[in-house]
Amino acid sequence: MMFQLDLFLRIFVAAICGATIGYERTVRLKSAGIRTHILVAAASALFLIISKYGFNDILHETNISLDPSRIGAQVVSGISFIGAGTILIRNQNVNGLTTAAGVWITSGIGMALGSGLYFIGIVSTILIVIIQYVFREDMLFKSIRLSESIKVHIQADYSEDIQNKIAKIFLYHHVKNINIQILKIDKETITMNVMGKVSIKRSFNHNKLLEDLIQHDEIKMVR
Repeated sequence: MMFQLDLFLRIFVAAICGATIGYERTVRLKSAGIRTHILVAAASALFLIISKYGFNDILHETNISLDPSRIGAQVVSGISFIGAGTILIRNQNVNGLTTAAGVWITSGIGMALGSGLYFIGIVSTILIVIIQYVFREDMLFKSIRLSESIKVHIQADYSEDIQNKIAKIFLYHHVKNINIQILKIDKETITMNVMGKVSIKRSFNHNKLLEDLIQHDEIKMVR
């Protein structure tokens, strides 16, 4: 009886770990949420338990030998179908790869817990949750980078010093590494892209920059 309770505990812990990983996906409105991750983790644990212990009653028969890893191997390949179902292609952009990978590792965690590797399963769950939150939308990268790039499209009356005037406005707003890319020049108008970098640590108001640009008499359009 105690052994059966231990096996159920493995499935229960796997379900909790799956829910923990799935919570972050649910918050971000992904296709595979808490319930999907719970089912993947718990099912993987159950399959491993069956693979290890489900055939003990026939092992005493003569000429019978079993490979306890065979069902687990099929779980690894079979989970790919669920992962593939979370991947979508929209406007030539691939979405759902992180969710698919999360379902895959959730299956691995369930298998670890089903095998009785509690420490590995629980620690892996904590690691995956940390990775999902810390690296979400490049949060870690944004926290360590020192500057970000800006780009403004400008159309203005053509004059010899218009580029210098525009550059001074950007410098006033603490924009550095200013690069002016001229797109078109005719007799009266010049069209350009102005690019630069602003420090993350220094307060920068993008709307104020655009307001100061459009208020300049020679500038006709800003976006």
